[in-house]
Amino acid sequence: MKKTLIICVLLACMGLVFRQCKPLDLTADYKDISISYGILNVKDNVHYFKVYRGFITDDNSYVAASEWDNIYYPVDSIEVRLEEYNNGKITRSAVLDTTTAIPKEEGAFHNPKQLLYYSNWKLDPERVYRLVIHRNSTGEEVYAETVMVHDFGIKRPMVTWNMNLNQPYKMIFYSAENAAMYDVYLTFYYIEVDKGTGAIEHKKISRKLNGDYIRATSTDEVIFMGFTPESFFNTIIQGIETNDRVTRYIDSIEGQPYYCMRLTVWAANQNYLTYREVATPSSSIVQNNLEYTNFISEDGSAYGLVASRNYAYKDLTMDNTTGHNEDTLVHSARTRRLNFDYYRYSPEFPSNDRGLRR
Repeated sequence: MKKTLIICVLLACMGLVFRQCKPLDLTADYKDISISYGILNVKDNVHYFKVYRGFITDDNSYVAASEWDNIYYPVDSIEVRLEEYNNGKITRSAVLDTTTAIPKEEGAFHNPKQLLYYSNWKLDPERVYRLVIHRNSTGEEVYAETVMVHDFGIKRPMVTWNMNLNQPYKMIFYSAENAAMYDVYLTFYYIEVDKGTGAIEHKKISRKLNGDYIRATSTDEVIFMGFTPESFFNTIIQGIETNDRVTRYIDSIEGQPYYCMRLTVWAANQNYLTYREVATPSSSIVQNNLEYTNFISEDGSAYGLVASRNYAYKDLTMDNTTGHNEDTLVHSARTRRLNFDYYRYSPEFPSNDRGLRR
């Protein structure tokens, strides 16, 4: 029976899921294949990398990929380094330690023994960072590097966002240096109060506002008009179930009254955009299996991605003036079955403003 070399990568990190399984006919001796993924962010205090290896199996590749010894290198067989460069000259270098103590959500990609390499460096947005995998048995090294996406900000909307507007809303954010693409998310925070026990549960619902990614521009600002604010009520209707046992109220972000929405813009660099474009299934009848990696190796023995991203956010208030957002949420025919009441009647309404309660 002909064996098959399976390269399997499974990574769920920072809200992004990479999944890549690449079967290759094995007609020669076994070849050491390294696979690694990591996305750096200058805002993070800890930076994680997944490092895998290819393996040979005659059995079901997905079952085999669940075995620790198949997909991970013995920790003493490789050295994983993070290097920092300024104008082509190395300024820092450190061998990364490992950890398995990272909480992971339950699901198809959950494995309590996932091995991560990590760094506690404070990253400099002006520097270039390189991940190096050194194979101790042969002395070979493979690497990938990335520039950093700089900090940026959101110009519009300012504070209050009238979600009753049934027309495209112009959102403006400042261009992030080294960014090639953007995604925009709006998150609505609310609480549920059990009518019988008074127990309070904090919840949220989020929606990606853009369809395809927003491409970076050569100007200082990026304009996005692909979203109708009023349509966010549809997200609330579709994402929150009717429950007559609870009363719901908008929540307050970090204790700020009426600030119950957070607009977040994520920016990623060209490395990630290229990976995303190549990995996206073709609309053609013929599906070509394209591969992208920015790892450098002499014999093509490394796959994966090292990229960077960053984010900006702005907390927004719900308009509580008569006839606007809060009235719509409480009384409209679309949402009143969800049992929302006015925030000023909420048990979490600021105590120093209790005089406004009924």
